[in-house]
Amino acid sequence: MSATIQSSSSSAQKEMVCHCQLPVRICTSKTKEHPGKKFRVCPNSLKLGKKCKYWEWDEEPVQQSLDAEIAAIKEDVSDLKKEVLELKKKKRGHRVHISCNLL
Repeated sequence: MSATIQSSSSSAQKEMVCHCQLPVRICTSKTKEHPGKKFRVCPNSLKLGKKCKYWEWDEEPVQQSLDAEIAAIKEDVSDLKKEVLELKKKKRGHRVHISCNLL
């Protein structure tokens, strides 16, 4: 249940294709177990005599959500690194030197 991704030189947009090398269709589940969940299927899957076994859940919305979360975490890490550097600079500026002269 895998697909290859092909792109033409004239278009930067990538298109998923099934084992028949046809663009896959994105359908919506109407089952009780997975209502509204998207899945990918071969356009030949409903034609008599042409049964391609390609089928998979469309995980793109999940991936987009994960990508957004990862980007937010990276931004938080970057902000924290900047804050650490600022605190280190302040710490250097607040050093106290004590000297004693013994007579």
